[in-house]
Amino acid sequence: MERLFGNSSRQLAIAYEFGGPNRNEYGRAASGEFDADYRNFAQQLVDRGMGDSIIRMSHEFNLSWNSKYPSDPQNYADGFARCVDVMQSVSGANFDFCFSPARNRLGVAPDAWPVDSAQWPSGEPAPIITPSLYDSEGGTYPDDISGLSDSELEQLWQDAWVVILDKIQMWENFGAERGANRFGTAEWGVATNAYPNPSGGDNPYFVEKLLDYGISQGWELQAYWNTASASGGSHQIHPDSTALTDASNMYQSIVSQQLTNTSTDDTSSDTTDDTSTSTYGGYNTPQAGSNDWHIPLNENFESIEADIQDLADRINNLEQT
Repeated sequence: MERLFGNSSRQLAIAYEFGGPNRNEYGRAASGEFDADYRNFAQQLVDRGMGDSIIRMSHEFNLSWNSKYPSDPQNYADGFARCVDVMQSVSGANFDFCFSPARNRLGVAPDAWPVDSAQWPSGEPAPIITPSLYDSEGGTYPDDISGLSDSELEQLWQDAWVVILDKIQMWENFGAERGANRFGTAEWGVATNAYPNPSGGDNPYFVEKLLDYGISQGWELQAYWNTASASGGSHQIHPDSTALTDASNMYQSIVSQQLTNTSTDDTSSDTTDDTSTSTYGGYNTPQAGSNDWHIPLNENFESIEADIQDLADRINNLEQT
């Protein structure tokens, strides 16, 4: 972790439950009972060179169901604000924080906005708004999609995206009204067994539309959950071990293209005496129409992992000389 994040320009995004060991004790958070935990956690990150990490608070809060529901929105806002204040007070800390609602109806969200709390630290920017976004939120799918034709399913995908885009823009408007101009999603994806609504199954259309939209809008971050079930199961895209092959391949295709267009590390300020050079990149681009287009993309991910490890080893060697 220190090599990949602490000694590079990469930022780690962390889900952090500020509501204590039971995850929803926001009154205790607001009163300062967990301050020592916040301070210790922040200090450990700073000590490892990860004082610029992105903290997904709570890791999400739900507006109308289960144990994470903030029955007292003021305690949620005050606890969130207090955690930010304590963590940022650690010398060397420069964290970013996420406001992460799970459901896409506003509900108590305005009352839970931590910036309005008296405990919000002066000068601290508003958190990044990062709602959870799943294609099941489109609300257009029947319980069983197995009997649908390809054209019928694609139409449902398109209809669902219209609904989801409206909800995304609702949260963007929520932020704009409060001077919060940073947006993203810390949890999104498709699912074959979704909650609370049926999903569109292996839906590459949703993956393509959301990534394209997020890129065009300059989103701060996105964290894709390639999950076979919203209540458990695998959450990974490589190697593929889920029933969501088309969605996974679409994600890998778009992200791989983005990686080829950006530098993996900024070495422009390197002033060491090390004159050795290494060239990274040169990743494969699948040919249009190829049936095996996932193969070069998987090879790209393996190459990227090797490149990152090589960079980490070089950094470690430089520190020791």
